[in-house]
Amino acid sequence: MKTPGVLLLLRSALVVVAAEQSCLTEVRVQRELITLVEQQREELQLDKAQVEKQIDALKNEVRPSNVAFSTSFSVKTDKHIGPLKTDTTLLFDLVFTNVGNAYNTTTGLFTAPLKGVYQFNYHIFAGGDQGAGHGAGAKLFKNKDEVVTAYNHVAPHDVNTSQSVILQLQEGDTVSLLLEAGWWVAAYTGHLTTFSGHLLFAVGY
Repeated sequence: MKTPGVLLLLRSALVVVAAEQSCLTEVRVQRELITLVEQQREELQLDKAQVEKQIDALKNEVRPSNVAFSTSFSVKTDKHIGPLKTDTTLLFDLVFTNVGNAYNTTTGLFTAPLKGVYQFNYHIFAGGDQGAGHGAGAKLFKNKDEVVTAYNHVAPHDVNTSQSVILQLQEGDTVSLLLEAGWWVAAYTGHLTTFSGHLLFAVGY
């Protein structure tokens, strides 16, 4: 028969064992919670990366895939622009087409809405000089850099000149036509002077 002292020792031992098991259980639960939190954090980070990727994809989708414009001068009677004393950007205020709204009639600038390869064409007409000494033409600029020039020397009869170029543009690059000081162009009701361009294909999308 066990004495009370032995029973007391056994009871104390059981209490200690139970306490140790309880502590071990708490530690295990805490570790499991920590593991669960880490997994959730990784999943949240992954979800955030996926959301950002989807947002970027949507931004690319809403970029205009079709860009084209065609312009001339809006006049009620035939006239000439120039010759002027300073170089001047030509403002084509008659818009035949402006898909993508990339051409601005107020500034005379075409602004590339996306990175890509574009083609630009322009035709310059001027009436006979009649000995006044004015050549006809315009220069095409990419941002602040001259790219190509269309020019026809002084002549007593009507003159025509044209130019075409293909450019790779970054988003935000501008293209415009500049009338050099001393040159002139015709702004006739028949719209003989024109400026146009369009996107051939996008790059990097």
